[in-house]
Amino acid sequence: MSYRDDSAARNERATHLIDEIATLEKQKLAAAAADAKLEEAKRELAALSVSLPPDTRPGLVVHVLVFGATAAATCLGYTLLT
Repeated sequence: MSYRDDSAARNERATHLIDEIATLEKQKLAAAAADAKLEEAKRELAALSVSLPPDTRPGLVVHVLVFGATAAATCLGYTLLT
């Protein structure tokens, strides 16, 4: 009687392991597909980044020059009015 129980237990364990392996293989394939999509997105972003124009915002020097010119014009206007 114990032989049949051992055989049934082995069969049940084997079935469980087969199901677990199948699930893990599916997860592995899904992860590989996600990795491929990630790499493709990175390549596409790199290609887009190369083609973007450089940043054209004014820098600190431009701001200082504009502030200085505004201050000079204000000073000159004040001097001429008084």
